[in-house]
Amino acid sequence: MSTPIINKRVSILRDDVACAKQLNARNVRVLNTGSDRGHGVFASRDFLPGEIVIIGLIDRMVRNRTTNSFQMDWNVHALFQKPAVIVNHSCHPKLAIVPNRFGAYDFVAIEQISSGVEVTWDYATSEFECVGVSVCLCSSDNCRGEAAGFSKLPRDHPMIVSGFCAPYLTKFAKG
Repeated sequence: MSTPIINKRVSILRDDVACAKQLNARNVRVLNTGSDRGHGVFASRDFLPGEIVIIGLIDRMVRNRTTNSFQMDWNVHALFQKPAVIVNHSCHPKLAIVPNRFGAYDFVAIEQISSGVEVTWDYATSEFECVGVSVCLCSSDNCRGEAAGFSKLPRDHPMIVSGFCAPYLTKFAKG
């Protein structure tokens, strides 16, 4: 008797994933940054603070972290589907991460974003020790020179104070 319910839930989840992919395709596009950062993700429309810009979807789980993986828990790493996996790091990001219903992270605007602007996030908000950015190329006024990871952020960092970091890190932030 439970098979029809399970099949219905799987069907709904597939529909949700398809919808998420359509929203991502409408919201952003992957382009060459014209710099050493290679490709980046750019807003296809204007966004207000609090709007979801990218819905993160997991491509697959990986045993070890890589330069492109997202740390989901202390020893849990995932590769996200495009466009999320292409979003570049910035020490002054336009996006923050929040957990989503797919077990991944959504990327939410933390300031007004105009169409055509590159959207970025701070890798240190999910990585305890970041291996993806050894030399930061963000050129922001508050550039740390490297993503370095959550362990190197001051506890009064705006992203930590606002709660915009991976949930597994919040215990460390309080401790």
